[in-house]
Amino acid sequence: MNCVNCGCRLTFFNETDELWSGTDRVLCVSCRKKVTPFLEEPTETDNLTHLHERRDALVARGITPEGYAHLTEYCKYLDTLLAKRRPIPDEIPADPEPQTATGEGREEARAQTPGVNGGSADLRVALIAQKKANEKLEERIDALGTELGDSARLLCDKMERMREKIRLLIYLASIGAVGGVLAFLVALIVLIR
Repeated sequence: MNCVNCGCRLTFFNETDELWSGTDRVLCVSCRKKVTPFLEEPTETDNLTHLHERRDALVARGITPEGYAHLTEYCKYLDTLLAKRRPIPDEIPADPEPQTATGEGREEARAQTPGVNGGSADLRVALIAQKKANEKLEERIDALGTELGDSARLLCDKMERMREKIRLLIYLASIGAVGGVLAFLVALIVLIR
């Protein structure tokens, strides 16, 4: 397996986790460090727009077209997760008035029809209040999604740093084990002579 950005061969010591699950493409440790500042930046716009705004800075850090394409797919994935629902229209259509021949008959029909006099106005007010409540909920959900996304990125970065430390410890332990075996063999050879 090779790094999506620089194309170097990935080994046990330079492989990182996928940016999102379901893809088999990963970045090497050095390319992941180049991308990490972008991933940790808070965004006011959608992720894809933020990526396009930061393109020059990423290219200056060493992101290749292949790496940029991979980041584009990742941002599209994030945007589909945080996709906003269609907004409710501001204007709520009024109830159609019953058709009668004269103006007096129209007033009588309106008076006899339940909910038309004050009911439709009350319904409009209730729908507008519900729309505002829904908008507040959507804003809160978006804010929570952003917070969770940031927390998940920080957690992934901490896990990545921990993996690097564990790899280093395994490497040092294997060197120590090889050194211990060599010392044992030398001691055995000395005892045999």
